Amino acid sequence: MTKVVVGAADQGVQSEIRSLLAEIDGAEVVTYEQSTGELSAAVGRLRPDVVVVHDRLGPQSAPEVVREIVFRSPASGVVVLNSSGDVEGALKAMEAGAKGVVSYPISFDDLLGRYEAAREWSERMGGLLSGTVADTTQALGRHGRVTVFAGAKGGVGTTTIATHMALDLRRKVSGLRVCLVDLDLQAGDVSSILEARQRVSIADVAKVAEDLSPATILDALVQHESGISLLLTPMQVAETEYVTPAAVRAILGLLRQEFDVIIVDGGSHATPAQAAAVEVADTVVTVVTPDVLAMRSFRRTVQAWESLGVSAEQDLNVLVNRVSREDVLNPDALARLTSAKVVSTRLPATFRRLERAVNSRDPGEVREAAWWSALERIGAEIGVSGVAVAEPPTRAPARRRGGARRAAVETGQVAVETVVLVPLVILVVLLAWQVGLTALAFVWNGHAANAAARAQAIGEDPAAAARDAVPASIQDQVHVSVLGDGTVKVTMDIPALCPGCAELPGHISQTSQVVEEP
Repeated sequence: MTKVVVGAADQGVQSEIRSLLAEIDGAEVVTYEQSTGELSAAVGRLRPDVVVVHDRLGPQSAPEVVREIVFRSPASGVVVLNSSGDVEGALKAMEAGAKGVVSYPISFDDLLGRYEAAREWSERMGGLLSGTVADTTQALGRHGRVTVFAGAKGGVGTTTIATHMALDLRRKVSGLRVCLVDLDLQAGDVSSILEARQRVSIADVAKVAEDLSPATILDALVQHESGISLLLTPMQVAETEYVTPAAVRAILGLLRQEFDVIIVDGGSHATPAQAAAVEVADTVVTVVTPDVLAMRSFRRTVQAWESLGVSAEQDLNVLVNRVSREDVLNPDALARLTSAKVVSTRLPATFRRLERAVNSRDPGEVREAAWWSALERIGAEIGVSGVAVAEPPTRAPARRRGGARRAAVETGQVAVETVVLVPLVILVVLLAWQVGLTALAFVWNGHAANAAARAQAIGEDPAAAARDAVPASIQDQVHVSVLGDGTVKVTMDIPALCPGCAELPGHISQTSQVVEEP
């Protein structure tokens, strides 16, 4: 089946397109969108084979939305329905990347021809991009792989991981052209981790994004002594406003033509520039730490990306950094909190080992082979080098041993929580019980006072009457005294669950008026 997305706000045009596409064998319309923004988001999310766009969809013009679709989904063939009769607009749409223009009123043969051309182009392009068709380089030129590393929050190690992975790839793969882009516009630290001096930045490139060329980008790159190329964040915060989403898409599109691997440090804030990089990336890796705060920040970031239509949660990769045995929220628990793929290789907490390299601005100071080996496994798992890698083995024995240790830790944690909670629960129950006993004693004391007053009025023993009015278990705690003012006073001891544990009243006294019989 050929997936088709239709963008048409006019219900009559939408109905006509629906009926015509229903006659084309294999065409499956997956959604109809009412605006250019919704259409672009749907294309980025669904990656359709063919997109049919009405030139009066709005608010963007047809050439603008075609250009947007091509950036979001390079393998989608776009067909524009030209109902305005604007020849110049149709030509601009073709220049923007449309594969055909259909005039209105729609002819079935005309639509079928444009649809088949777009479908065949999409099939060919999809094969080239996926590598299933031979001569990819000859047919498309260089098509580098863009990988975005984004932090769930600040301080989770995103820049360190992105920088070290770029260096490791360049060192281990001979001839591989690697570019590291610092897109953390507010707090970029790539130039702090690496010894790099810059004269221009990504903001200078973004200023000429409309007339961008490979030569312009290459002139803005900083060549590091390790062999990787750097495109750094601007030195002045005011210049970050030039780095628009459209500029980011154009820059990354040209970098694809010049490099085999493009690694982007997307920072830890969901900015428009970061969202644009996530949208066009082949792989998005979100770096988290095993704590609740990081996972909450991860959830907010994912919701922001999904609301913008740039990425769905299940399309993300989650990399857990700074793992230790003392973590309460272990990586296996994190996997149950997200539908994204959690990278099986976790990076341990190695503050001291990385501190020397950060202070000297030389990642080569990290001598730990385990660190570089972990980065290599992560790169292979997420396909950052552009080479398809089989899924890593499950390592069941190691998981069982680790699972036993984690089970022991979790058991100990439950035991500690139980020890803390049980006394609190017992105390609450005892207090409730004591309040109930006090209230019950007050009620029975009132009955006893009334019974004693009646007995006194008819000449009987008020003490005996008062004791008979209460349960046998508390009769010994009832004390009666006849006062000279014609009243009877009954005092009862309050039952105490813990005598002396608190300053509770020891007894209750009530009086009742004696009514003399005539």
